[in-house]
Amino acid sequence: MRAWRLLAASFIGSLLLGCAEQLVDSKDIWGDLRPGQNYAPASRMIDGWYAVEAIDARTFAINEPKSEQYNTSYLIVGSTRAIMFDAGCGERPAGSKSMREVARRLTDKPITLILSHHHYDHTGDAASFEDGVTLVDRPELRARIDNGRYTIGALESGGAVPPPLKVAGFVKDGDTIDLGDRRLSAYNLPGHTNESVVLVDRVRNLAFTGDHVYQHLGGIVAMTPQSDLPIYKANVDRLLALTDANTRYLGAHGDPHFDRAWVSLIDSELGKMVAGTATYRYASHYLVPGKMPLRVLQNGDLYIYTTPWVDPSLFWSKWSLLAIAAVLSLALYLLARLFRLLRGRSRSRPEA
Repeated sequence: MRAWRLLAASFIGSLLLGCAEQLVDSKDIWGDLRPGQNYAPASRMIDGWYAVEAIDARTFAINEPKSEQYNTSYLIVGSTRAIMFDAGCGERPAGSKSMREVARRLTDKPITLILSHHHYDHTGDAASFEDGVTLVDRPELRARIDNGRYTIGALESGGAVPPPLKVAGFVKDGDTIDLGDRRLSAYNLPGHTNESVVLVDRVRNLAFTGDHVYQHLGGIVAMTPQSDLPIYKANVDRLLALTDANTRYLGAHGDPHFDRAWVSLIDSELGKMVAGTATYRYASHYLVPGKMPLRVLQNGDLYIYTTPWVDPSLFWSKWSLLAIAAVLSLALYLLARLFRLLRGRSRSRPEA
């Protein structure tokens, strides 16, 4: 029995060592990040928490550079009303202004809240918008509305769950949102999540991409329960088809600005992932200790994050060979024990 335990321990230990050997510290991938460093330098601070950048006279990026993921929300103003695209990360200090109050400092027009998706770091102050939230029109979202309110689930949120949100209305894939003298096209582009929304201003040639694509820390996240790589790839293709070479893309994290070349690079690398030809690194955690390990595709400054739990290559190393040897030794040991047991029984059987 002692030998069996030693062999089993060798097997488990070898697998763990194989994983540990390939995991690298996150600093080796992303560098030494400091809260407050990722936002546009042209921004002005509000409450020591929000960094507000005027993209133009009626388009504002509202960054939270001291938040864990450097979130950026957008206020898009027309002549008759405005769109608030995302509601902040929910980490603001007690006593500081809500995202709605910050937006009110920038416009006196009625504000409609649209969420780029339902992760916790985009819904922080959603409940403060008294007119409610406009949801992307998907049957699974409509089915969960109760008495005019929508509750974001724990898996859907990935973190803190806001209180039930009043539903102001719905926006369908391809709808035009009329702001008076300004119009936005809304598109439901699943991949990061099923409900992911991108807004496009064709006159100003701006695309507000949420977490569908962005350049913060060089990448996109394809590790959520709803993430689907083939669908993601198809919808990055679609985003490229909906925009052009002169489009300015604005993402939901960090300094928001990026261009078509960046989106095309993401599209190309997602293609490698879907085809099974990508090469990966393995990070011990995402951004801060305590988060799950990640499988990371890296191409220069681009990173695409997925979870490593079902990735066989994470376990393949010299330690894996030792684990295989341990399994074979364990099998031989058990066969030897079984043979000795059967031989002992045959010898103890009385002769006729």
